Amino acid sequence: MRVFDGGGEDFPEESWGKRVFTLACVYNGDPARGEALLQPLRELGDLVTDFSGRMAYCEVQQLFDTLMPAGDFRCYWKARYLTDLSDEMIDLAMQNALDAPSDNSLSSLWNFGGRTAEIDAAATAFGDRSMGWMYSLDGVWENSEEDARNIEWARRGWKASETHGHQDRIYLNFAGHGEDSDALTQASFGENYQRLVDVKTRYDPQNRFRFNQNIKPQT
Repeated sequence: MRVFDGGGEDFPEESWGKRVFTLACVYNGDPARGEALLQPLRELGDLVTDFSGRMAYCEVQQLFDTLMPAGDFRCYWKARYLTDLSDEMIDLAMQNALDAPSDNSLSSLWNFGGRTAEIDAAATAFGDRSMGWMYSLDGVWENSEEDARNIEWARRGWKASETHGHQDRIYLNFAGHGEDSDALTQASFGENYQRLVDVKTRYDPQNRFRFNQNIKPQT
């Protein structure tokens, strides 16, 4: 679920300037079966617009690119995995969306269940996939004068969701600027961490690829 400030010729004029909810769903398989399975989502209520349809994987990956052109915005994102998706957590996500100081910011709930959860933790670097959901607060704004206000919004909403989430792991892509740490990285990868250290030590002993939540090679 996603919240944004609707507008533009692809939306009916009566929705311009209003915040709306976006349901973004993908089915990977037989197109006809996918359309049948997702049809109930198109019937939940009156729609502002409906962009659903068959498309190539690369097109799906680019769907939201136009919302955040490279270099146009300042960003601060925080996320946490959720133990479940309760009514209280949904209400919190919706209230955070309403409280966002920037119309470009997002309050998003992401489904991690289904086939995603069936993959064994040792099968990929990602590790444990038992969490059913993830909550993300994506602060997106334009002017440096608004930095403190937007960062505080993301941190406050993230803190408020603490009782609904896993305490020792986060989605490392959205850790918050400068708030990642070696301990957090190790906890997030869990039992896969040492295996990743071994890979890093073998293929990148000089730690050339380090501009992320870095796993350092052994020295």
